[in-house]
Amino acid sequence: MMTALDIMHPEDKKALQMLQKIPFIDSVCRSLLKVGYERIFKGENLAMMIKASSQCLPRVYNLMKLTTERIGLAMPEVYVYNDPVMNAFTFGETSVFVCISSSCVERLDDEELMCLMAHECGHILCKHVLYESVVGIIQDIGDDFGIIPYTLAGPIYLALKYWSRRSEFSADRCAAATMGEKVFQRMTLKMVSGLQDTGTDYYQFVRQAKEYHSLENGSLWNKIQQNCRVAFYSHPQMVNRAYEIDRWKGSYTYRKLRGIRI
Repeated sequence: MMTALDIMHPEDKKALQMLQKIPFIDSVCRSLLKVGYERIFKGENLAMMIKASSQCLPRVYNLMKLTTERIGLAMPEVYVYNDPVMNAFTFGETSVFVCISSSCVERLDDEELMCLMAHECGHILCKHVLYESVVGIIQDIGDDFGIIPYTLAGPIYLALKYWSRRSEFSADRCAAATMGEKVFQRMTLKMVSGLQDTGTDYYQFVRQAKEYHSLENGSLWNKIQQNCRVAFYSHPQMVNRAYEIDRWKGSYTYRKLRGIRI
């Protein structure tokens, strides 16, 4: 059985520890999810997506069941929505669900689809959704409603975006630990290209990451430009995600979780 401590990225862990020091943050976020955000999205899912079951979308349902059994999680509700863009997301604290685009179901093979599902399960395992809600709340009451001026909300919002990018590394580790780092790299190439066939060189993105880092570190100005570009991103660049897993595959934790002789 996998635990959050097994897969949590150091930067993710550090940011979560800081968030948890805020008084009543857990109970406030859970209450807001239960009465607001969670119900809104649950209604949207039921109204606009197809809920997977053993009889409807059985492949999706059965693969999610197998994935959660490997990780040691209770199986969340799974929905499929119509979208040519390959993507998936998870939400909910009291009623967890995972949503997967139809293009992912069509273009990913069983191993790759399970890898994608394991990534979303990683968010559930690490309880990322609870704190992701803080990002939306700050944006709603600050930027959209003007209750909190951006001069106050902005720095907090940017800090949470930074944490959100680091949280993806933890979820990626869950995917790699569940299905293997090679399957993760294979899935990543398909998610980025949107293609069903990307060839047999699964480590192209790892090499691109090294090229990107060379560009980024070429000068102070290059580093400033690249960091400014991603400041508002909720996800890190895909090359960095591929690179992080390639580094992590040699760790004691990864090898232990995969049952590789140490």
